Amino acid sequence: MIDIHNHLLIGVDDGPADEAATYHLLLQAVDQGITDILITPHHYSGDWRTPQDKVMTEIKRVESIIAEHQLPVKVYPGQEIRINDKVIEELASGYNMSLNGSRYVLIEFPFNDLPFYVDNLLYELQLKGYTPLIAHPERCKPIIKQPDKLFNLVEKGAIAQVTSSSVTGDLGDNLQETSLEMIRNHLVHIIGSDAHHHEVRPFKLAEAYQVVEDQLGREYVDYLKFNSEAILNNNDVRVKAPRQMESHYTSNRKKTKKKFFGLF
Repeated sequence: MIDIHNHLLIGVDDGPADEAATYHLLLQAVDQGITDILITPHHYSGDWRTPQDKVMTEIKRVESIIAEHQLPVKVYPGQEIRINDKVIEELASGYNMSLNGSRYVLIEFPFNDLPFYVDNLLYELQLKGYTPLIAHPERCKPIIKQPDKLFNLVEKGAIAQVTSSSVTGDLGDNLQETSLEMIRNHLVHIIGSDAHHHEVRPFKLAEAYQVVEDQLGREYVDYLKFNSEAILNNNDVRVKAPRQMESHYTSNRKKTKKKFFGLF
């Protein structure tokens, strides 16, 4: 398996604070059957700035842990870029980066609103040869309330990634229902873990694929896994015609067994 969204760099954002925490995450990834990890620290989210040169430096620390413990997993550089009006110019300057030097750029939206320039920015990214990959749209309140916003972006060439813990139901029944409907209606093309901590915010990737297989069928699992591999290798993703879906938003989300921090 391949994971294209997580936070494994040591002490750069709200991911692992020390080498031990990163080691436990890597062990968990191996136990899950994950062989390749695109590491995507927060960039322009709150006070976090993780420019390309810092990513390339800090990923070496993760590679050292892998080598020391002879773990059967490989890591690759990327960023989760909070949408801002400098994305394109900073991709050109090298301050920002795509996923493993590919055409795919992981873009995060604010959880409670969408900037007015979203459509134009994603369009301009495509004109520059990039494919915008929208991170966890199922956790963006304006999209949950009005799924047509995601439909319109996907119809215009963006792709999207849902969080594994949303699919498994660990973030609530409502987010699980929304996530599965997004997958069913071809509004989401990849599952990513968004892992931060092996206990509090774990990978859950294997469990998510099992839920998809149980609820939607094996063909959806194969489709999602193919696209993760395509992104890693800068190949074309498979994109099926998106379908509109109804909102599953409710302000009374059920409590979950585990508490996940920093989700909204």
